[in-house]
Amino acid sequence: MEDMSTPKDNSDPVKYTCTCPAKIEGGSVLLFYRYWANTPVLPAEHSPETHNPQGLANFHKDLATSLNIGGKFRIASEGFNITLGGPSSAINHYIDACLAHWSFANIDISTQQARDAYFKPTPGCACAFGGKASVKVTAEITPLGITNYAPASWSNVISLPPSEFHDLCQKGDIPLIDVRNHYESRIGYFVTGDGSVAVRPAVRRFSQWPGYVVRHVLGNDVFKKPSGVATYCTGGIRCEKGARWMQEALAGEDGESSAPVYTLHGGIVAYQAWMEEEVREGRKQPEDSFFKGTNYVFDARGAIGRQQAVSMCHGCGKSEDRLGKCEGPGCHLVLVVCEACETQGGVRCCENCHDIRQGQGTAGRSTQICQCESEREKSLWGDGGAKLTRRGKQAKTKNVATR
Repeated sequence: MEDMSTPKDNSDPVKYTCTCPAKIEGGSVLLFYRYWANTPVLPAEHSPETHNPQGLANFHKDLATSLNIGGKFRIASEGFNITLGGPSSAINHYIDACLAHWSFANIDISTQQARDAYFKPTPGCACAFGGKASVKVTAEITPLGITNYAPASWSNVISLPPSEFHDLCQKGDIPLIDVRNHYESRIGYFVTGDGSVAVRPAVRRFSQWPGYVVRHVLGNDVFKKPSGVATYCTGGIRCEKGARWMQEALAGEDGESSAPVYTLHGGIVAYQAWMEEEVREGRKQPEDSFFKGTNYVFDARGAIGRQQAVSMCHGCGKSEDRLGKCEGPGCHLVLVVCEACETQGGVRCCENCHDIRQGQGTAGRSTQICQCESEREKSLWGDGGAKLTRRGKQAKTKNVATR
């Protein structure tokens, strides 16, 4: 699930063992979402039902319970954001029930290809979520950190299917910016045809994205080329609002941006599925992929779509994409950790983390921030903290405001 409910990067395990029927019949994890106001727009006759998000939450909770499906379900008045897993038979029943429900009206699921493009199935099962379904009604289906923000227009960003995003990367004349968190982009990222690596903000949660845009994108000529700028995330949902917020912030006083803003429809998951098909059909080689490394996911699988590692073990420096956590009591920041280092006692995010937690045991997390976290925060915000401030013409949109 894409960064939907927690401000920390230590909420999910990074390994699991399948003990459900998927071990025999196979299983899938689905990743899908919907904003009612975005294309395809929900039919007007169903608008009254969107004002009762609890009713939709109950639908998914009852269905997940009856089918023994695990996952994370976030329902809001603006739409839904769902990641779930289960054995193949349960997943098929779940999809059939969803497609007959009002909340899926107007979504193109006329073919198997269209169905897969929407639900984005990948290997996994309910065990990746501890076998449990977490169903919550929330203010936002993924928290941008701007109160009551809604795009001024859903059509001001160009959403590209994987094939066209691939072509855009191939040209190599457009900057790419990763809308994900820093620990996600550590193990996988896009590059362009000339080998340029995407800009990877050091944010720890999606709600820091607007602050990053104000401090590091506005006024930066790198993001104002005539060719535009392209964004991407895991499954597409963070870019839905993140790219539009950036486009509005970059726009001039007349509301027109000087360069286009693109986003990858369906995110990295969709791109990886497209590339797999291209390779399978002999149209491309694995090395033709512009996404390098591994795709981080917010469940116990840790990452999917493994390729050659682009990261190194935090402990020994060995080429690695395996995820672990800082073993400091109460810290547990997500790190790249090889199996050998984890077996030998784990690694710390930094030496300072060890020092400030000496004597704590398992008593809890220190209120003191360790040096590596402090330096990352300072690289983003200086000494002022993560604030959005009006800065004349650059920040003159209705949505750039102090929070």
